Amino acid sequence: MKTRSVFLFLLCGTLTVKAQYERKTGIQKPNILFISIDDLNDWIDIGKWSGRKGMKTPNFERLAKMSMTFTNCGVAAPACAPSRVSIMTGVHPVKSGITGWKHPEWRKVPALQQVETIEQFFKARGYTTLGGGKIYHTPAPPRTLSNQSEEAGWDFYFPSIHVPVPFQIRAPNEVINIPNKTDVPQPDYFSWGPIPVEDKMMADYQTVDWANYVLSQRHDKPLFLAVGLTKPHDPWEVPQKYFDMYPLDSIQDVEVKKDDLRDTWVHGRRLLEKFIVGNQQTKKVVQSYMATISFADAMLGRLLDGLERSRYKDNTIIILWSDHGMHMGEKENWEKFTLWERSLKTPLMIRMPGTTTPGSLSDIPVGTIDLFPTLSEMIGEKPPAYCDGESLLPLISNKTKVHRPVLSTYEVKDSANQTHYDAYTLRTATHRYIYYPASGLEELYDHRIDDNEWDNIAYRTESKQIISSFRNLLQQHLPALKWKEGVPKGYEILKNGEIRKSDYRSIEALKDKKWWM
Repeated sequence: MKTRSVFLFLLCGTLTVKAQYERKTGIQKPNILFISIDDLNDWIDIGKWSGRKGMKTPNFERLAKMSMTFTNCGVAAPACAPSRVSIMTGVHPVKSGITGWKHPEWRKVPALQQVETIEQFFKARGYTTLGGGKIYHTPAPPRTLSNQSEEAGWDFYFPSIHVPVPFQIRAPNEVINIPNKTDVPQPDYFSWGPIPVEDKMMADYQTVDWANYVLSQRHDKPLFLAVGLTKPHDPWEVPQKYFDMYPLDSIQDVEVKKDDLRDTWVHGRRLLEKFIVGNQQTKKVVQSYMATISFADAMLGRLLDGLERSRYKDNTIIILWSDHGMHMGEKENWEKFTLWERSLKTPLMIRMPGTTTPGSLSDIPVGTIDLFPTLSEMIGEKPPAYCDGESLLPLISNKTKVHRPVLSTYEVKDSANQTHYDAYTLRTATHRYIYYPASGLEELYDHRIDDNEWDNIAYRTESKQIISSFRNLLQQHLPALKWKEGVPKGYEILKNGEIRKSDYRSIEALKDKKWWM
C-alpha cells in the first residue's frame, strides 16, 4: 500500500510539472523526430531546388514541402565521427580537438567530459528518448560495428546500444569484386552495384520498421525519437529497382576540371580516382550513389508515412540532417575528407509546426553545429553554455536573415607535412576560405562566379582585403593561430597571382602509391 502511495505521489508530481508547463506556454512540449541520413550530399531534388539533374527523391521533396530547407548548410568536420560528436554534444571540433579519427573515446577528451549530449538533455527535461540506427558514429555495415553513443541518454536503442545497426546483406561477389586493370588494389567495402533482394532485407528498412512501431504506440511523455539511416554511405549496394531508375546511358558526367589540384592542397586520395577511372567505373559509381540516395529516399517516405498515421503528426518537430557531403570525382576525390564544398555541404530540413513556412528555402550559410541550440530553444529551454552553435530559430521564424559564417576543420596530411595537422575553412554567403597551417597555403573561392571551387584566387592582388578579413574571423575562433607570410611551402606564385604546386603531377603521371602525392 505504501509503495502504491509513493507511486501515485510521483505520478501526480510529474503530471503537475507537465500541467504547469502547458499552462505557462499554452502548448504541450513537442515531440522531436531527429533523422540522420549518412553521407548525403546536395544532389537531392526537392522541386524548388535540385542539386543534380535527373535525381528522383519524391520523399525528400515531400518533407521539404512541410519544412524550411537550408540549401547552404555546412558540417563542422567532413567525416562521420567528428561531425556526429559535434552535433550531439554541441561542441565544435576546434574546441574539443576531435577533428578526425583520433579520440574514439570522445568522453575522455577534457572539453567533453562534463557536457550533456542532446539525448541526455532531452531525457533530463522529461522526454522519452529512443534511438535506432546510425546517430553517433558507427562503421557503416558490413564493417565491424561499434557505437560511439553512450547508454546513459537513451531509454532504449534499436537493435542495441552496442550493435546499433541491423545486419546488412551484401551484393553478390561478382558485383562486389571489380575486374581490376590498374595497379591500385580495391579497398575493402569500396564497392557498388545491385543486390537481388527486396527492400525488407535491408538494414535501414528494419530500422524504419522499428521507428514506425514506436510512433504507433502511446507515450505518456513527449518523445525524442532519433532515426539514423546508413545509406547512402558506401558500399553503394541497394536493391535492383533503384538502379533501374537510373539507366547507365542516362547518367550525365559530373562536372570536373582537368588538373583541378594544381592550385590547391593535394589530398591523399587520388589513387581512388585512378582505380575508378582506370577501370571505367565512373558512370557506374555515380549511378550507384544516385540509386542509394533514392533507396534512402524510399526509407524516408516509409518513416513519414508512419508519422502521418500516428497521433503525433501535428505536434512533432522534424529535423533531417547529414554528417557531411560527398565527392563524386570532383577534385579527383571520391567520398569526403576534404575542406571543399563537396565534402562539407549537405541538406538540412526543419519542420516546426506553426513556425516554419512550409516549402520555404534559405540559402543563408548555417551549420549542423547549430542544431543543439536550435532544438533547445524549440522546446522552450536555454541552450547549454558549452554549445558553440547559434540557434536557427530566428531564421526559421523569419525574424532575421543574418547568421555568422560557418567554421569547419579537419585533420589532414600532405607532402608539406607527413604528420597529421588541423586545417580550417570558413564559408560566408559569397566566399569559401581555407587555411593549411603546415604549408601556409591559403585557398579562396568566390561562390558568386565559381560554385565548383575551380579557381583559387587567394594570391591575387584584389583578394588581399578579403583574405585579411577571413584571417581575422578565423583568429576569433583560434586566437593562437599564426600565418606564414611569403610563398607557401611546396608552391610557387605566378606573376598574375595564380598559385601552382611546385612538384604537381597529373593523375596519369602518378606511378607510386603514396597517398599524399
